[in-house]
Amino acid sequence: MSVLLLNASLQPLNVISRRRLVVLLTRERVAFFDESARAAVEADLARRCLGEGVIVVRLLRNISVPRRLLRPNRRNLLVRDDFSCQYCGWQGSAMELTIDHVVPVSRGGAPSTWENQVVACRRCNSRKANHLAAEVHLHLRRAARPVAHEYAHLLFLRHPEVRPAYEALLQSTLLQTPPAAPPAALRTALPA
Repeated sequence: MSVLLLNASLQPLNVISRRRLVVLLTRERVAFFDESARAAVEADLARRCLGEGVIVVRLLRNISVPRRLLRPNRRNLLVRDDFSCQYCGWQGSAMELTIDHVVPVSRGGAPSTWENQVVACRRCNSRKANHLAAEVHLHLRRAARPVAHEYAHLLFLRHPEVRPAYEALLQSTLLQTPPAAPPAALRTALPA
């Protein structure tokens, strides 16, 4: 079971463990969205086992979350490039893909920047080797850019099982409010 923790403004913060949920519940820091969910979780905790599914809780107080600058590591590059080769478009698992420097380091390229690293399949990476892409007739499908997504977007990419529960919650919350524009906190929390 996954536990999605939301800020008081309904911004996704993190997927937390069951143990952390118990701590937050005993300290009265979180609230459920409806009483049936609260009763189900309390019954599961009494039996010392939590069922399957996604539990969504929100903090009672809004906390300030600083913007996180993501590093251009392998995991974040794979997420940015959708697990696909940026030269031929082939999609594969993380084990089948490599990281390629657009401008090779030996030719003056930066070793670890968002703009100089892309995901490539082994075939394209070995074909490009120590050359520029144009020299071996390869072209990038899209320009290599820094990740500019909200943290919530990456959270949903890493934990896809919690996204439907969050979207259902937003739909039910928006249906209960007047048809005016949602608050700014909700607009920033919605992933692109």
